[in-house]
Amino acid sequence: MNRDSKSEAPVKRLRSRMKEATADAILSAAAEVFARDGLHAAKMESIAEQAGVSVGTLYNHFTDRAALLDALRAKRRQVMLDRLDAALAPVAERPAREQLRAFVTAVFAHVAERDAFVRVLVQLPEDPVRKSRVLAELTRRLAVIIDRGIQAGEVRAEGRALYPSLLMGMVRGALDRLREDDAANLPAAVWAEEILRVFLKGIEAD
Repeated sequence: MNRDSKSEAPVKRLRSRMKEATADAILSAAAEVFARDGLHAAKMESIAEQAGVSVGTLYNHFTDRAALLDALRAKRRQVMLDRLDAALAPVAERPAREQLRAFVTAVFAHVAERDAFVRVLVQLPEDPVRKSRVLAELTRRLAVIIDRGIQAGEVRAEGRALYPSLLMGMVRGALDRLREDDAANLPAAVWAEEILRVFLKGIEAD
């Protein structure tokens, strides 16, 4: 093995981490500036200043405003999936009821946040392609939980193919209602528990 190439590996890893850290700093700054100044009024120069980088460095990471907004969407989506996986990991061996509770609670907690990222993203037009990707990831995780429940004899196998879509439909309907009028100020946790009560009553084995 070439000694030089071996010694270069740590340097490359360090550069990669630094590049990723810079991109994260720019995204955080962009969320703050977009939320403060608005999507159209915010200037790239202001974002660079907020991030503590030069405008040239900003454009080295994100070619234009659209690329920056795309990255904000992707980051928020990944935060949600990471949060969901973190919530599910401790209950992976628990009954399906507990796993589904962790799933729904994590989704509602994520949507209930109103940080700078969220204030920016709610201003963006909905992207059907990205929305379908997120839905596919959520449905995949639900299918795993439901299959475990069926194997354990906790969930009825009849209608298995419909269960993930049914639960996600209930969750999305509740979230839409919350966005419209805060649903008479009911906490998101109350919605989550009621959805679980109704859903589990229909799928649990006798």
